Order: sequence, then C-alpha cells, then structure tokens
Amino acid sequence: MQKIDKYAVFNAAKISAGCAASIIISSLLSVKYSATAGLITVLSIQNTKKETAEVAVKRLVSFIFAVMLSWICFHFLGYTTAAFTIYLFVFILFCGLFKAQSAIVPVSVLTAHILSEKRFDSSIVINEFLILFIGAGVGFLLNLYLHRDTRKMARYRAAVDDEIKAIIGRMSDRVLICDKSNYTGDCFERLDQYMSSAKKLAAINSANTLQYTDNYDILYLDMREKQIVVLHEMYKSVKEMNATPEQTKIISALLKKINEEYHENNNVSSLLDETDRIILEMKNQKMPETREEFENRASLYTLMIRTREFLSIKSMFMKSRI
Repeated sequence: MQKIDKYAVFNAAKISAGCAASIIISSLLSVKYSATAGLITVLSIQNTKKETAEVAVKRLVSFIFAVMLSWICFHFLGYTTAAFTIYLFVFILFCGLFKAQSAIVPVSVLTAHILSEKRFDSSIVINEFLILFIGAGVGFLLNLYLHRDTRKMARYRAAVDDEIKAIIGRMSDRVLICDKSNYTGDCFERLDQYMSSAKKLAAINSANTLQYTDNYDILYLDMREKQIVVLHEMYKSVKEMNATPEQTKIISALLKKINEEYHENNNVSSLLDETDRIILEMKNQKMPETREEFENRASLYTLMIRTREFLSIKSMFMKSRI
C-alpha cells in the first residue's frame, strides 16, 4: 500500500476547501445548482498557474459558444434529449478542434441545467455564467500559492554540475592509466537522472511564473545537456587509449584544471586559450612512428578537440547572458 505524503494531504485539503468555498459563495449569491460551482473548482485546479489560467480561458470561450449552440438546438428541437445530444456532438467537435477538451464536462453540465429548467432567458444564462466564474475563479485563486522552487532548482543545478565535474576529474586520472577495463560509464546514468529531475522542475517553475518569463534555468540546463553529449565523446576517447604518450601528462593537467575551475559563472576564456595552445603544439609535434602510437595520439587529439567543444558551449552561453 502506497504511503500518503504530506503534499497529497495538503493538496486534498486545498481542493476540498476550494470546493466548499465555491459552494458557499454561490449560495450567498443565490445561485442555483451551487454544488456545481464546487465541482468546477475541483476540475479547475491544475499543476501550474499557466495551466490553470489557460484552462479557465478555454472554458470561458467554450461557455460562450455553448450558450449560442444550445439556444439554437433548444429553440428548434425543444428541450429534448435529441436536442441535447446534437448540442453535445457539435460541442465536442468544437472543443476538439480548439484543444479545449477540458471544457466539455463542466460546460455541458451547465447546459444540462438549462435543459432541466426547460427555459432559455437571461436569468438562467447569468446563473450558469456565475457558476462557471465562481468555480474557475476560486480554483485560480487557490493556485496562486504556487511559486518557483528556486532553492530546489539550485540544488538540482549543483548536482548536475558536481557530477560533470567529477566525470572530468576521473578523466584526468584515467588518461594516465593504460588499463581501462574498470573505467565504466555508470556515472553518466546518475548524471542523466539529475538532468531529468532538473529539467522537469525547470519546466514547472517556468509554468508557475505569470508576470514574467525567466528562462535562465531552462537555458542553463540546455547548455549542460549539450555539454553532456560532448562529455560522452570525451569519455570514449579516454576509454579507447591503451597507452600513455608523452602528451598525456599535459592533457591530464588541463582536465584537472577544468575540474578545479568548473563552476556556474566561469566564462572559461583562459581554459579555451590553454586548450588551443595544446592543440597547436600537438599539430607541430613529429608524427608517430608505430600504429599503436598513431591510434593513441589520434584518441588524444580527438579528446582535445572534444574538450574545446565542451568549453566552447559554456563560453557561448556566458556571452549570450551579457
């Protein structure tokens, strides 16, 4: 049996309280079918502020269309099951066309009230509008408490960065060792898990911001995701090596320096300069004499090109933030 956490209890209490508030407000305003307002509140509460606002707007537009459509159906076919069936058929098609499926049930319930009343006048239309307005309004107000979880986001970003930093640190050590048999890529699995959690939270945080659009977290994680793709290639280059050419110590020192200077606000300009210098020196060195030397030098050179690409991604991101 699954354990009920504190958030589930809080969420259930919030929805129940919102439902009760809508019913009470509707009753105080002498709105008929006041219980329906409570149910609309339940249906209006979404995971984010933007989703709640979008659902409310779609239901309002759908309600206006439903009022006109139901008037036509009831006027020509009477307050019959056939008229309501035709209304429902057209209304479902309308909601599907404009991706407003969330409006089908609550708005059709309001239309069913008109069918039950067997009259179509301004008072019944206003009554149904108030039900929708109160129910959706209370639902939206309840979701105003949702806020961007910046602390948790900072922890996720730090976890991603720490794991990338650790991977680079291991590379700086492993590149000096000939035997790579126990050099596995398990660390990338943890990194992917951190990235997945961070991206989900970044999307939720963005959707819980109505006043402005702060997409730093999304862009930052996108930058790190591109780096991770390159990091995989760097790992492969290190894994392929079965010897330690003389250039290995220089490259190991560079990777160690990247590990030490790795942080969110580093523009990596000095690291790029040093990487370019090492690449140029490798080009000017004499050609390898044996096939094994050639293969290992090729892996080292590929590692340096990928390292430069890794750093360039961060450099472009930092320049875009200026």
